[in-house]
Amino acid sequence: MGFPIPGDAIEQRLDLNQYLIKRSAATFLMRVNSAMATHDDVQSGDLLIVDRSLTGQPGTLVVAVQDGELMVTRLGTDDSRPIDLWGVVTSLIRQFS
Repeated sequence: MGFPIPGDAIEQRLDLNQYLIKRSAATFLMRVNSAMATHDDVQSGDLLIVDRSLTGQPGTLVVAVQDGELMVTRLGTDDSRPIDLWGVVTSLIRQFS
């Protein structure tokens, strides 16, 4: 008698693309560096899944271009900063070490 092997009862493999990426032609993976991490929810080293086909709504976490640099920010209801929306963050993957 032993312990069951994880996955014995699984009939199909988990495909993260199926769960995390809705529009593959417009979706990019982006690793955050310390200069981009301008929002408290995002840390240097995080992996973002960004959909460029979406438009940001207030409260949405987005990747934007400001002064020629990419940055991660959350859109406000009265966002007066001159930003150029690059894409909407649909998922954030953080690896714990």
